[in-house]
Amino acid sequence: MNQYKNLFESIEINGLTLENRLVMTPMGTNFGEQNEEMSFLHMDYYERRAQGGYGLLIVENACVKYPEGSNGTTQLRIDADNYIPRLYKLCEIIHQYGTKIAIQLNHAGASAVESRIGMQPVSTSNLPNKECGAIPRKLSVEEIYSIADDYATSAKRAQTIGFDAIEIHAGHSYLISQFLSPLTNDRTDEFGGNIENRARFAKIIVEKVRKVVGPRFPVIIRISADEFLDGDNTLEDSIEWLKYFVKEVDMIDVSAGLSDSIHKQIDASYYPDGWRRYMARAIKEVFPDKIVMTSGNIRNPQSACEILENQDADLIGMGRQTIANPSWSHKVKTGKIDEIRQCISCNIGCAGHRIGLNRPIRCTVNPDVFYDDFYKKQKVNKKTNVVVIGGGTAGLEAACTASEVGCTTFLIEKEKTLGGLARQISQIPEKTWIAHFPKYLEKRAEKLHDLF
Repeated sequence: MNQYKNLFESIEINGLTLENRLVMTPMGTNFGEQNEEMSFLHMDYYERRAQGGYGLLIVENACVKYPEGSNGTTQLRIDADNYIPRLYKLCEIIHQYGTKIAIQLNHAGASAVESRIGMQPVSTSNLPNKECGAIPRKLSVEEIYSIADDYATSAKRAQTIGFDAIEIHAGHSYLISQFLSPLTNDRTDEFGGNIENRARFAKIIVEKVRKVVGPRFPVIIRISADEFLDGDNTLEDSIEWLKYFVKEVDMIDVSAGLSDSIHKQIDASYYPDGWRRYMARAIKEVFPDKIVMTSGNIRNPQSACEILENQDADLIGMGRQTIANPSWSHKVKTGKIDEIRQCISCNIGCAGHRIGLNRPIRCTVNPDVFYDDFYKKQKVNKKTNVVVIGGGTAGLEAACTASEVGCTTFLIEKEKTLGGLARQISQIPEKTWIAHFPKYLEKRAEKLHDLF
């Protein structure tokens, strides 16, 4: 663990102390109730990540204005007091593990789906926010200020509930991002045109939020530092518009990409560990008094350590990896590196099924995103023999699981190597991450004495 000790140093964000530098980033789940209330599935899901040893959990985006600002099939809401009780319960659950918890506030803008919200989406202009996207309705100045008030009201509600911080989502093609982007903002009033005007909506929101939560409550802002589209904001542009509202912000969550550059947002498998670190470093150099977080395909603890050692960022954000293995932090801290299920960035169950099919999230390498390996505590109560035919990833998982719950297990494979198609596919240069899964399963199998 000593070689990774910098990951487990505490840090303070405007009076809030995190026990380590590891943060679960906000990701939609589709676990919500039909009325967009937090479900007990949510609570189990986030509790397991708190048990995994992260310093801060940032809960997925919560809608500040319903229905127009809603995103996702069963997105959380925080726009009314009746959502307080279950969110309060969640905070209580998470706090018992010494973990801090924040919630992300969001208005979808043109990213809202008309068939879901029952109305035309709204935005800064009547320009779609992605190729073949819906034509939104242009917001009036009065509506803009009203939405800013919605953010402030929701932030105060989050503070009252017991959240330790709030995050304002200003990236990924949502409403604030639509104001910031020259590709979606063609306004000619005080909210459009030059960088200062495009940043005005974000500035008003941040200032209103700060006013209601007070000076000693952490405010985080998430940005797409580089949007990776021709004619859109570059890293240099983002640094310029940050200057207009960063004063009232305590922490900058540095992400990237928009809907039309989603492979940069939900990182494709061919991007290396921590590839976005240079963006965080550039922002940190300009705003040295702010806490800066980076994310992006961070799987290897050595890469995470190097980011901190090089002062590229202050915090390490992990999203999909916390789905693949909720205990990543704990396993690194206790030296159990070979027991980590590494995310392979396939983006199937966590992104594709959720976004494209409106399903609750799942994971290719983790059969149980709620309870992970808790099944090991339940053993068979009589002698049982199990034979598994085929040593691909499914066969290996089945054999390991059977052995771990007390079965004498026999795995039969005709080939000389285990891992099946996953081994073969991982030979493709863009798919090398897949190799981590069969390697993990083999190492897991080697430690089991009742697996033959």
